Amino acid sequence: MEVGDGRMRLRVTSHPVADPESGLGRILSTGHMLRDTVVHPPDLRVAYLKANRADLLRLGALFRVAATSPHSAIHVPVPPGARPMATSAGRDIRPLPLLVAREDTGLRTRDWPKLRHRMRRTSTPSRVTAPAPRPADRDDDVLRRADRHPARLAECAATMVITARAEVLFMMGDWLTAVGDRVAGDRHIHRTGESFLGDMVGFFHPDGADRPMHAFCVVAVDPFFHRARRLRPPGGGPSSGERSPTPRRPTRGRTTANPAHR
Repeated sequence: MEVGDGRMRLRVTSHPVADPESGLGRILSTGHMLRDTVVHPPDLRVAYLKANRADLLRLGALFRVAATSPHSAIHVPVPPGARPMATSAGRDIRPLPLLVAREDTGLRTRDWPKLRHRMRRTSTPSRVTAPAPRPADRDDDVLRRADRHPARLAECAATMVITARAEVLFMMGDWLTAVGDRVAGDRHIHRTGESFLGDMVGFFHPDGADRPMHAFCVVAVDPFFHRARRLRPPGGGPSSGERSPTPRRPTRGRTTANPAHR
């Protein structure tokens, strides 16, 4: 839910972890809130993020929550029914959960299995307020800061882990919000319900990851703004721009009787 000043309030599940080896105190899980968000690990140095408009706006806000909280990490589970992504090499890449945190939380990738086990002990519903986005059109500033302190990507226990400095996470959140705002007016979304929005580049350094990644390819998948689907009348009939199926004529000849009636 968006607040009038541009901030966004989000419902999450808080899991206290109280990791004595770091400053991490809790993991905020999105649960079913991002049920249309699917993240695929890198293939040829490019990872893939698919989401609808609402989820992109929420995900951008959650990155800003992670940026402003030195004791919290954000956990985005794989939604039920998420399918693998086929690659040009003929391989299927399964989607993975995503964990996002500031690097000064002290989160170490190798500690994730232990922290995930602690998450199962207790949980409480919670609400967090994300700061309002700032203008995302600051490419030179982003590249300069990311060159000095790039975000890091690692994969551990079938989870993608992103850690970065607070200002870099905040900029990533602003970028996601900016592309989410473009979905409603995107002509490819209107035509097919799916559109490539851009590559999140300039935040990651290829050498700063266990599985080298150059960018996040962000694709919007949002049937709500698909024009043909919205024009379809209730009841599943064809829309005004679709042809009605031609009824089949009865087949001449002998009809086989139902064996049960013989």
